[in-house]
Amino acid sequence: MYAVYILKCNDNSYYTGLTNDLDKRIWQHDTGFFPECYTFKRRPLKLVWVTIIETAAEANNLERRIKGWSREKKEALINDDIEELKRLSNYKKKTHEALRQAQGQIDYLIIGQGISGTWLSYYLQKANKTFLVIDNNQLNSASRIAAGLISPVTGRRIVKAWMINEFLAFVVPAYEEFGNELGIKTIEQKSLIDFHPTPQMKLAFDERLKENAEFLFQPKDQQLYAGSFNYDFGFGEVDPCYVVNLSDVMEAWRKKLLSDNHLLEEDFEIDKLQQTEKGVNYKNIKAEKIIFCDGISSAQNPFFKALPFALNKGEAILFESAGIPSTHIFKKGMMLTAVQDDLYWIGSNYLWEFPDDRPTEQFRRQTELHLKNWLKAPFRIVDHKASVRPANIERRPFVGLHPVYKNIGILNGMGTKGCSLAPFFARQLTEHLISGEEILPEADIKRFTRILMR
Repeated sequence: MYAVYILKCNDNSYYTGLTNDLDKRIWQHDTGFFPECYTFKRRPLKLVWVTIIETAAEANNLERRIKGWSREKKEALINDDIEELKRLSNYKKKTHEALRQAQGQIDYLIIGQGISGTWLSYYLQKANKTFLVIDNNQLNSASRIAAGLISPVTGRRIVKAWMINEFLAFVVPAYEEFGNELGIKTIEQKSLIDFHPTPQMKLAFDERLKENAEFLFQPKDQQLYAGSFNYDFGFGEVDPCYVVNLSDVMEAWRKKLLSDNHLLEEDFEIDKLQQTEKGVNYKNIKAEKIIFCDGISSAQNPFFKALPFALNKGEAILFESAGIPSTHIFKKGMMLTAVQDDLYWIGSNYLWEFPDDRPTEQFRRQTELHLKNWLKAPFRIVDHKASVRPANIERRPFVGLHPVYKNIGILNGMGTKGCSLAPFFARQLTEHLISGEEILPEADIKRFTRILMR
């Protein structure tokens, strides 16, 4: 069972949270157990509303919805004022058309508020450009399912990730700045403990360590994690790695977009898009340019479907357990990282052929068996998620304006590297749109001019 709750802070603001142990979590809030938490500097606190939900998925969904509500709507919920809740909900629906009309002529229309759309709208706002984001709040989008991991090495061959030094130098301070502006913790540095699943993988790690020790290390105490995990062939360490708090990043920015009237929560209907000499028209919205940041939908977009997308499906499990250190990311064939107290994410697989985007029983069984063999502590699976990633054959993103339709652009194709690629290339695209700065050739869609002109 899970509790979704609202606290009233000493500055009269409200904090919405989720826990599987309400008494413990309230004690943690009251005692300042989490110095980075919103409530730490706003004590004393008062619990003003709580409800009990059976599943983690339903509780997460409810928490996200309430976090996006206005103060008036939260107070109607706290006061159990059903009629006011209905009125405020209907008011939001009625204001959609008014919002479109109020926008009038804008600079940019952004389709999708995944990690790419979030960062592009962030940089356009910092550049004082007018924009509107259209997003349907799909709960199983790739950005919502991902764990938010950034690693400097990649693949079974443990090779250095493409441009990782440049990306880390940019994205770490970018996330920190983003978090400071919104009052949230966005990124945390952790090393990755890589348990070797076979003797061959240990040899591969050792050989790579001899060739390039920039990010790889061999800890001396190979029994350090024997109390928590089963492993037979030792482990290596990858440092630094980072974990991006994707759920808070996405929700905090969504809340700001809503409060600033920069977000329409609805499906985008591409057949309603019209090109003009001065830009594009969409329903009652006129924009200078439209940028598609809509993940897998771009693979069916008539302007960009010729790009070499290679969509793949990934699944992840959320499980509860005690006794697993939260100070590191762990890997033994699959990645494991802490989400919150005693709640962990493990994933993911890569399916290139799949009938749908739903979780599969096969992945659940395989992951449960993997955890039984790997963990020494008992565990309980609480959620199972799946999504389709907007990957591509080249493993390089799609960034820039269409070579024929100059008012139509794209920021997409990030695959599993969205947390590191999206901030960097959103900034590049913003500078390209505003001042004509060049986009990195390996990412610029100009490299596909021939196929896009067909």
